[in-house]
Amino acid sequence: MLTALWTVSTALVSFLAASLTTVGGVQAEEPQDDPPPVQITPGGTFLPQGESTLTLTLDAAGGTGDLEPGAVQAIKQAAAKITASQSGSDAGTSSQVGGDVASNESSATESGSGGSAGECAWRDASATPPTDTAWGGNDATTGTLLVNICNGPTRYVFVPGAAPGALAAAPPPPPPPPDPAVLAQQAYGELTLPEPSAKRSPDEGNSDPQNGGLPYTWTNLWTWVWAAEWPTLARTVDLRGVSATVTATPTALIFDPGDGSAPITCPGRGRPWTTVDGSAPPSAGGCGHMYRAVTPDGPLTATTSIQWSVAWTSNVGVGGTFPALTTQTTSWFLVEQIQVVTR
Repeated sequence: MLTALWTVSTALVSFLAASLTTVGGVQAEEPQDDPPPVQITPGGTFLPQGESTLTLTLDAAGGTGDLEPGAVQAIKQAAAKITASQSGSDAGTSSQVGGDVASNESSATESGSGGSAGECAWRDASATPPTDTAWGGNDATTGTLLVNICNGPTRYVFVPGAAPGALAAAPPPPPPPPDPAVLAQQAYGELTLPEPSAKRSPDEGNSDPQNGGLPYTWTNLWTWVWAAEWPTLARTVDLRGVSATVTATPTALIFDPGDGSAPITCPGRGRPWTTVDGSAPPSAGGCGHMYRAVTPDGPLTATTSIQWSVAWTSNVGVGGTFPALTTQTTSWFLVEQIQVVTR
């Protein structure tokens, strides 16, 4: 229920009744000798103003006070339509001052009021400057200001917040589902691939104490290389029920021997050398290089890389690929000549 809130002393009630006609459904006497214009505000004070108006502030409790039910219902419906139009699209109902925001049904006025339904409709006056006395001292950002000019003094009613029991503005539509390709791009950026764990034969742990304890391999002997780890890695990003998963799969081992020779690309991870392989070139998944000369000026720099293919899938049936990724590790070792000692 909405209540007309004002505090008026007993002596001022009769003065108000003699000054205004048909306020809140109560028939008053005609104005006599042009009484000064008044305004009723929540604090219960009379404030003079430039034209004859009456401002009431309705509360959210629902009490009708001196307003008849028909007037209260009209105010509630008008305020609800204004709230809905302001919360909706710009193409919705106009909320300009003087715009008829209530239908014939919702613009019914209190009994005893004359004039047509259009004239007696409650209209949006929220465009009134917030410093205008029509607001009755209320904060313009906390409610709706309505105006009614039906056969008498201009009446303003301030409705705080949304009118209780009135039509509520439609909630905003939910956000659209995210683009799975955008989620996949995020997952691709967050994917972390490990540095390769490279192994060699002769063992990378070998060291030559005569050359500062540096690791070494030999000339004219196949140096085998392989990756100790060969994992498939994935990253998933999900948002509002849509998920995208990016998967990185290792596809090739690339060995740059560091002696000026072209890099060697081997499908798969390579494998360790075994005694069965002897001195034959790497086969059956093996990967390696034969150095032809020693390193006279210190260790050379070799690089072992892993190439990854990257694809993405989603829970909504779409997917794709991303550019391949490469990880690498660097090692330093000598190339020495095998010396055979005979006696």
